[in-house]
Amino acid sequence: MSRLPKSLLGKVSVLLFGAVMTILLWSPSASADAPVAPLVHANAVNGCKLNVRGGTTTTAPTLVTLTCANYTSCTRAPVEQAPCGPFETGGEYTCVAPDGKAVKDNRWVEVEWRAPQKSYVAFSCASLRN
Repeated sequence: MSRLPKSLLGKVSVLLFGAVMTILLWSPSASADAPVAPLVHANAVNGCKLNVRGGTTTTAPTLVTLTCANYTSCTRAPVEQAPCGPFETGGEYTCVAPDGKAVKDNRWVEVEWRAPQKSYVAFSCASLRN
């Protein structure tokens, strides 16, 4: 079996790289105007801990505890009245909001953690990042 000359191999590599880049650059992408679901993580004023739960109550099983450094994303894209889609109403919780104020709330948002099962975080205790 003969080997390709180095000069031909280099030209083929450059052509393949160019073809791949062209495909990637010309592929349809999400519109800049389309809402994107924010990332969710814990906030520092709560000790960098935010529970992802298997339901919308404080007694629902904790699936994982997020930190200030690890994230998940909201299941739903933002809507006018809520940054993670419509809120779910559930059990009441207390925490310190990212702005440092004590909060008592019952709003939960669905997050991507354990598909197909639903997972939630206490909205007022979470920090969001787009």
